[in-house]
Amino acid sequence: MTSTQRRIKLNSDFNHIMWFFLLLGAYLLAPAILAIIYGIAQGIDTTAPEFTPIAIFAQTAGLFPILAISLYFSRRLFIEDWKKIKKKVWLPIVLIVAGTIAIFALSIMVNIFYSLIGLEGTSANQSTLEETILSKYGYVMLISIVIFAPILEELIFRKFLFGIIEDKLKWPAWSAIIISSLIFALIHLMSGDFQYILLYLPQAVVLSLAYHLSKNNILVPIGIHFVINSFAALAMILSSGVA
Repeated sequence: MTSTQRRIKLNSDFNHIMWFFLLLGAYLLAPAILAIIYGIAQGIDTTAPEFTPIAIFAQTAGLFPILAISLYFSRRLFIEDWKKIKKKVWLPIVLIVAGTIAIFALSIMVNIFYSLIGLEGTSANQSTLEETILSKYGYVMLISIVIFAPILEELIFRKFLFGIIEDKLKWPAWSAIIISSLIFALIHLMSGDFQYILLYLPQAVVLSLAYHLSKNNILVPIGIHFVINSFAALAMILSSGVA
């Protein structure tokens, strides 16, 4: 390998890792920072009921520019993966359908397991989602949950994190599936309620496995994630009696 090739490889590796940390940090922090800044400017305490709509709108407003920027700079990845789908369209369809069914089945099994061991309630993350979706401004949050989250989370945890482990570190695919799935699940339990990890881990494993089986086509896990989040949001609304 020539010195020029080494520099190109080094820059490629650095960009891949940089994008992972930049996107992850922005995804986790941008909405919260935006909400806090606006709340302080308006003199509203973060624990006050009036702060809830601010947090909801900040979630969507904060993620939109992150999504736009990430789509712009990773547009070639999406174009390449779309070309792969057009060559063999049946495979991604089968994987999306099978992945969706698998996640629903595993979710039922997890709920039964939690019921058997007497673990009631749900994670803080899930409770917050339910509260915001069923609020007066829930329709704004739906944009973030159904559209923004599937694209950004799959870019972060599959395309970049999975890619770092498999392509850059040269570790086997099974280690990329396990590590990316575990980090995905733990990110959703930042409140420390790790007993609810099974609410997220099986879903993450299915998404990672579908990504691997599709030959690392990011559109496949995005499709599964989109369907799952759409049904989950609809279930919350129907169970509340709003619809």
